Amino acid sequence: MKLSRRGAVEPFHAMDVLAEATKRRAAGRPVISMAVGQPVHPAPQAARDAARRALEIGRIGYTDALGLLSLRRAISDFYKRHHGVSVDPGRIAITTGSSAGFNLAFLALFDAGDRVAIARPGYPAYRNILAALGIETVEIEVNAENGFT
Repeated sequence: MKLSRRGAVEPFHAMDVLAEATKRRAAGRPVISMAVGQPVHPAPQAARDAARRALEIGRIGYTDALGLLSLRRAISDFYKRHHGVSVDPGRIAITTGSSAGFNLAFLALFDAGDRVAIARPGYPAYRNILAALGIETVEIEVNAENGFT
């Protein structure tokens, strides 16, 4: 079996740093981890209660590919109320996190071989995701010397 060249993409080092922090914490060492954007607080009580009820009644499983229509409608209503913008719920996709959202956006916008400019410094996962998709990144240095602060 031939292996894909995508396996040669630079790893997302923040996850390695997180794993090391977790290992050190488990060994009883004091750790302040700033590797990834972990939530400081637990999920809101209403969300935890809803999840508990869903598990108790057996309401688990896959949703529509874009996410629950009721949630997409609620997000659409939020944008209308708070921003005065009408967004069709059919244009809203629910993902498990920002990386999944970026994967979908990059797949929709770019083809293998395209060149995409990204800021440096910037979110490192962009470079990794784009490289895995066969997209060349051109990094633009962002600093005070070139007028970007």
